[in-house]
Amino acid sequence: MAKKKNSSKAQQQHLSPITYLRTRARSLEIGKCYYSSDMFDPQVGIGYVLVSRNHTGGKVSFACFTIDVFCLGLKDSFYSLREDPEVIENLIEDFSRESEMEECSYEVAHNIIYGAIAFAEEAGIEPHHSFGTTQYMLEEDTDDIPIIEYEFGKNGEHFYIASSRDEMKIILPKLEKALGNNFKYQSPKPVWGYDDSDYEKAPTYGQLTPYTYNPPVYCTELKLHNPWVAEELNSGNSMWIDDDTVDRILALPREELREDLENIIMYYTTLTRDGVVPPELEEENPYVVVCQSVMLLAEVGNDSSSLDVVLELLRQSPDFHDYHFGDFIELFVTPTLLKLGKNKLGVLLDFMKEPGLYTFSKSIVPDMVSQLAIYDPSRRYECIEWFKQLIDFAIDVLPGINYIDSSLAGLITSNVLDLRDASVLPRIEAMFATGCVDQGAVGTIDQVKREFDETGGTQPEFTITLDIHERFHIVNKEQ
Repeated sequence: MAKKKNSSKAQQQHLSPITYLRTRARSLEIGKCYYSSDMFDPQVGIGYVLVSRNHTGGKVSFACFTIDVFCLGLKDSFYSLREDPEVIENLIEDFSRESEMEECSYEVAHNIIYGAIAFAEEAGIEPHHSFGTTQYMLEEDTDDIPIIEYEFGKNGEHFYIASSRDEMKIILPKLEKALGNNFKYQSPKPVWGYDDSDYEKAPTYGQLTPYTYNPPVYCTELKLHNPWVAEELNSGNSMWIDDDTVDRILALPREELREDLENIIMYYTTLTRDGVVPPELEEENPYVVVCQSVMLLAEVGNDSSSLDVVLELLRQSPDFHDYHFGDFIELFVTPTLLKLGKNKLGVLLDFMKEPGLYTFSKSIVPDMVSQLAIYDPSRRYECIEWFKQLIDFAIDVLPGINYIDSSLAGLITSNVLDLRDASVLPRIEAMFATGCVDQGAVGTIDQVKREFDETGGTQPEFTITLDIHERFHIVNKEQ
């Protein structure tokens, strides 16, 4: 019997963390639970919920959930297995510096988490992809759990507090699609001309390009010169790669590595085109592998096949982008696109003229072109001319929305404002004259003109990072 017991213990130790969590966590006794007791305060709206499980022998496993009770539901989550109880105590102490943490029953924790998720889903917002794993620290959401009613939202409405302009590009279209005008939001920076205390939406045309692109089957077999690269990238659920590993990968023959990274990206894109992980990949982390590969491709890629791969990623569905990139597509894709596409502005303009693409992945391209003009002042005139051609195209196709919709028109205007070049202003006025520019991002045309006047003498900033090691360190801080 002792021999069998040791064998069983050894098998447990060899289970991957994800497999252990999915297959064993719910069999553990529920331990201490905590929540931010001030998260429902009208001036707060966000907080933490922590649920722990007790192991025999004194160790604990736990999952922590960041909850937005006003609108977004489960914004993030993480887990840790077989820790000393002091780890939870230290974590709660850290959380208490920004939120009022209290111990609670499991039923309270469960109802806050699942209630917030359900409220967010009414607005078209799915829980953060990490919940695919951390949910197994919770009991199943069945009638066996007593219902506790909580009031989500603010004053009876979904109230979205944007953490960044980039996040707004992703979230606002979902809210508008699901709720119409029945929500409010707060910009990270007040829209010009609107009182900071008034969160009513600015006037907007409110229509989005319907996604109609039908992705082909790109790659069904992972044939690599260096199979260990895919294994290395798939070795954990962290997007960070340390400097030594980055250097070891980049030391491979350049063309071999380029082909391998392109193959990896297209293979996982083929399998997750709908933003759904097939059963055979449940033990893997496709979004991690794709993001890491896109970042590395910036160092060895070319402006033909590699650029085609990146643009094909931008042609994927909203669900694909939510799964793979979440709110950080600019971090993973924009610097790579700048390196690979800086000498192919004609190709990028043709991409912008394609119909039926997802607006907020398409917007990465004008973001990149505006950054190129700032990064390389010798290209400034070329980039400004690129925007003039793009806006001329927008004027021709609006108010139809198959190519340029109101949100994209607003984002393009914001990109032009970043360049501080008033020669584009007459075209922007003509685009506004179509009545199809979302003013939620940039305000009215009078406010746009005022911003041109107020920023005309200032130097625009280059806001992205190109060094590959710095990029992975930023990823490590953000995740």
